[in-house]
Amino acid sequence: MKGSQPANLPQHPNRGGWQGGLRCARVGRCWGAGLGPYAYRFYRRGKRLCKEYVPKAMVEQVVEACNARRALRQQLKASWQEWRDLLADIREAESP
Repeated sequence: MKGSQPANLPQHPNRGGWQGGLRCARVGRCWGAGLGPYAYRFYRRGKRLCKEYVPKAMVEQVVEACNARRALRQQLKASWQEWRDLLADIREAESP
């Protein structure tokens, strides 16, 4: 489907923070015990979806940055909505 969002985006609760999120992936069991889990950060550059490996030692820092960015985006969204509401109230009061 052209023009729609891909269905294979990672559905991890931290997706969207730090312009992306984390997903853990396990290596298949066919080679023994496996080497996973691995942590990845997903983000967008324009329309392109990018994936970056996150070392185990940095996972907590990345999650915190994701959460901080998500909170900032929510605050910005609420501020813009408040601005639009105030502008609508002013226009309504000025109309005859």
